[in-house]
Amino acid sequence: MTVLLCLTIFTLWSYLQFDLNRLLQAQTDTFAHTISQQAADSAAEMVMADDQLALSSMLQGLVSKTQNIQNIAVYDEQHRLLAQAQSSNTSDRVRSYEADILFHDVFAGKIELSLDISAIRDSLINTQKALAFICMGIAFLALFTSIFLARKLTAPLKHLQEVVQVVAHGKLDPTLPHSNNDEVGDLIHSFRHMLQGLRDKESIEHKFSSYISKDIAQDILSDLQVSKKPLRAVSGSVLFVDIVGFTQLCESQSPQQIADILNQYYFLLHQAAKMYRGSVDNYIGDGAMLTFGIHKEDQKHSINAVCGAQIFIRLCDLMNSQRAQNSLPPLQFRLGLHCGEMLAGTIGSSERMQFTISGDTVNLAARLCDLAEPGKLLISDDIYVHPSTHQLLVTETARSLKVKGKSHSIKTFNIVRLAPKFNRLLMQQEAELKAMQVHE
Repeated sequence: MTVLLCLTIFTLWSYLQFDLNRLLQAQTDTFAHTISQQAADSAAEMVMADDQLALSSMLQGLVSKTQNIQNIAVYDEQHRLLAQAQSSNTSDRVRSYEADILFHDVFAGKIELSLDISAIRDSLINTQKALAFICMGIAFLALFTSIFLARKLTAPLKHLQEVVQVVAHGKLDPTLPHSNNDEVGDLIHSFRHMLQGLRDKESIEHKFSSYISKDIAQDILSDLQVSKKPLRAVSGSVLFVDIVGFTQLCESQSPQQIADILNQYYFLLHQAAKMYRGSVDNYIGDGAMLTFGIHKEDQKHSINAVCGAQIFIRLCDLMNSQRAQNSLPPLQFRLGLHCGEMLAGTIGSSERMQFTISGDTVNLAARLCDLAEPGKLLISDDIYVHPSTHQLLVTETARSLKVKGKSHSIKTFNIVRLAPKFNRLLMQQEAELKAMQVHE
């Protein structure tokens, strides 16, 4: 904009210079022609009378009255000099003019006039300088105005760019620049609405994650245009946990006490799953289903599932110690773990849908939970021989169990402990969790 304005001012200045030069030249020519013609008219009779003295007197008077005349001379029809007058001031800036002397339309001679145009040139130069200073002043004013407007315009945009970078790092409550009633203000206002939408989405996701697994919630909210997540084949580990003797426990405890037990139990499950990249996918009465490697790819899902189950058992021992101090009966849990292929996705109608995991792997894990001994983790042979757990588990002697729905027996193992390095890790995590209050 500044360059365009400067070009416009330069063009205007050039035009004004040209037009002023032309105007002054025209006025000078008019002035000279007028003087020379008046002198020719006055000198006609004197030339015819060959009165050179009168001619010299007239020319001298004309030179003295008109300071711009440098030289004036009268010639007869044969171009012989009759009279001449010169100014005492000499100049190299002169322009010559001629006028014919006519007496009753008879050519009697001519007048030659040399006009000093230095004053006119000086005036033109001064005017050009004044125009140049004015144009330069306007150009500098335009430049400073453009810089001021550019900074005023780009300052909120730069601030908004910094805000975008902050938002890109996950901070959704940045300080936005002040918005004016212009296009930048509209942009800031729209960005503010976008931030509110992101905060609302984050709040919905947080609330949503309180009711279902966070991984499932993120998977569903990642693409709101898809109304139903299709079923897909996945590979992972499934851990089932339930409370031993929950029916008898409900008979001896009040509903509020049962709710407190379940809340504490579910809290421990959630902590154990989160610690080893797992998800609590479903609560089934007093039971729960945890998955590992289903929602996020994990090549070590089996060992993570074993570690999650072991840390849960340790947390339950800690919880029972606290219950004993309050003269409350201990709680026992059964745990069954299996891995393999399964289907994960959404089932149901458009009015009621549920994200679920199904398949023989899930069913077998649930059956192992039913057959597990209280306080022990029962795993399948697939978990035992999985590459991530191979030679890292210390187990009891393998047992072949008849599982409902299976035509042949299933080889199973009770976990005794893990390899020393994993035991040390579990003990360290247990110590950290002891510092927390075991409540939701």
